Amino acid sequence: MINFIKSLPYHFKTAVKSFGRHLAMSMSAASAVTVTLSLVGVFMLLAANVSSFTTNVESGIKIRVTIDPITTKEERSSLKTQILSIDGVDKVTFSSKENELKEFVKEKGDIWDIYKGDGNPLRDAYIVDVKEAKKSDIKNISDTIKKLDKVEKTFYGGDSVNDMIDVFTAIRNGGAVFIAALAVLTVFLIQNTIKMTIYARNREISIMRNVGATNWFIKTPFMIEGMFIGLIGSIMPMMLTYFGYRYLYHSMGGKFFTNMFALQSVNSLALSICGALLLFGVIVGMIGSFLSVTKYLKWKR
Repeated sequence: MINFIKSLPYHFKTAVKSFGRHLAMSMSAASAVTVTLSLVGVFMLLAANVSSFTTNVESGIKIRVTIDPITTKEERSSLKTQILSIDGVDKVTFSSKENELKEFVKEKGDIWDIYKGDGNPLRDAYIVDVKEAKKSDIKNISDTIKKLDKVEKTFYGGDSVNDMIDVFTAIRNGGAVFIAALAVLTVFLIQNTIKMTIYARNREISIMRNVGATNWFIKTPFMIEGMFIGLIGSIMPMMLTYFGYRYLYHSMGGKFFTNMFALQSVNSLALSICGALLLFGVIVGMIGSFLSVTKYLKWKR
């Protein structure tokens, strides 16, 4: 281990020389890494925000429970207690039929003002907040409340909400698969570039093996060179990710139409993704080089 550490300056020097000697080839690989990492950055931003949207939608869902109009004050209080006792329910708020009409007018327009007073067809309701709700939890809680005495009906968006959550989940999972595919592609590109470098240094490697150099001694400069390629290839994607997302965030006012679809802040998301892209580029570069040189050394054994 000590000998390996002592030899690191030599390996770095060798890697830099090799990178410079095959600059066109190395920059070509770095450019390919730039393109793939730029796509990775876009999909990571998309996946992170879609995940946040899903959480906001699930946590923002409220179950509206319409109460039977022929219900005494005691029965209404008992119903509230029963709802609160259901596992997963966080809070129950009473909303009178007058308040329900006010919200309806706000949503649908002033034309519905004609129903104010004795002509109000709406019912008193309980608004149920669900803690850390998941799609299945909301439906189960709604179905349980629906079975209670003095409940006319329950509503939370039903299939439309479930469909929205399913779409967000599909986008998030599809993004993860695409990122994994891009990682494999990046490894392949760097592997081929290092393979060309190995062939160019074929004679040098043969001499090193003949004088007793270990496989790790031979592999290390190539792995460092692959890390250089990944590092250089990650610089532009990091800049595009940070400045591009910052522009998008401020131009959209920090949200996608509504507060429920609020975008994650630039510093918390873009900076962490920039760090991930840098690490991703370096690690993938190292892996691609390792696989290429290992395969060559086995073939030449």
